[in-house]
Amino acid sequence: MQKFQWKMIGKVVGVNGESTITYQAEGTDLLIESRKKAVPHSNRSGHWLNTTYFLIDGDKETEYQLLCLAKKAAEIREGVKRRGQA
Repeated sequence: MQKFQWKMIGKVVGVNGESTITYQAEGTDLLIESRKKAVPHSNRSGHWLNTTYFLIDGDKETEYQLLCLAKKAAEIREGVKRRGQA
């Protein structure tokens, strides 16, 4: 399994501390987006921030709770693609 070098290729900062950071695995078309969203508190005013990670492969997105899991899935997915081409 190949380890990728991930390069930040974009960042969008929104209101309430929300943001989206996009990373691309060098040499592939795989992307991971770190999406930080404001979640309202259920019993008081204000919000808290929750970050999830989306592995993007073409038009297919898969959500992960941890960045390390999204990266591992990207490595596995790219390995399957490369074996299929050999």
